[in-house]
Amino acid sequence: MKKIDSMVSDIFVKKICEKMWEILTKKNLIDLWLRSGGSHSRVAYAMSILLGRRVVERVASGIYLVQNETRSIEIWQKYWQIISKLIGFHTPSGGVIGWEKTLEIHLSNYSIPDVLIIYTRDTALRIKLSDGREVHFRTLVSGPKTGKKNLWRTIVDNAISVEMPEKIQICGREFALLEALSLRRHDVGIEEANIARFLRSFASQLDRDILGNLTRLRYIRPLNRLRVLARDLGYSDLYAMTLEIIRDEGGGCYLNL
Repeated sequence: MKKIDSMVSDIFVKKICEKMWEILTKKNLIDLWLRSGGSHSRVAYAMSILLGRRVVERVASGIYLVQNETRSIEIWQKYWQIISKLIGFHTPSGGVIGWEKTLEIHLSNYSIPDVLIIYTRDTALRIKLSDGREVHFRTLVSGPKTGKKNLWRTIVDNAISVEMPEKIQICGREFALLEALSLRRHDVGIEEANIARFLRSFASQLDRDILGNLTRLRYIRPLNRLRVLARDLGYSDLYAMTLEIIRDEGGGCYLNL
């Protein structure tokens, strides 16, 4: 039995090593074990071989990085591949990156955040990667006036795909802007600088109907912040648009910010 296990494990490890630096799920590893001649009853033994020989590194629950024991790479070098795999693993309906990271990606900033927010249809989950970074899966609902409607379809309809290098969905420009304007931080004002940069690039390209719909559903306070910024930064057309949206979709609700 031990001789058979040794032969099968050698075949198994060879198959895994052929996938050097790839991100695999536990299911991927089990499938390779079975294809190598292993049995379901020996799956735990197979996993102990991989971890014991450091053929793979566990980067999150159920997610592994195939590595070379003589030459390792940092998790951040495979971060977006890991995120893509986590989305596929935990959210069959997909996931869309939200919060301030979305705005940064629109500005071609693909740096690795300490915490990444991913919106889903119905998954709420917090995952800690082995390097300490976190990934939060969240649902998003509208405000009380619109019945706390699940906004998944709205998010998906306005999402765009980017290659990082895996294809990942992020919130569209209007959603990204209002998300960033929703954040009230009291540190160095990083989001304000990003918002100003974003407006320099995209102020004239924002869609009035999308902004209006998002304001009606959830984002009246961020829209008011945008109104003030557009006025102060001299974006007269955008300022006029925000006034119209507040009148039509926000019930004339001007908020003191």
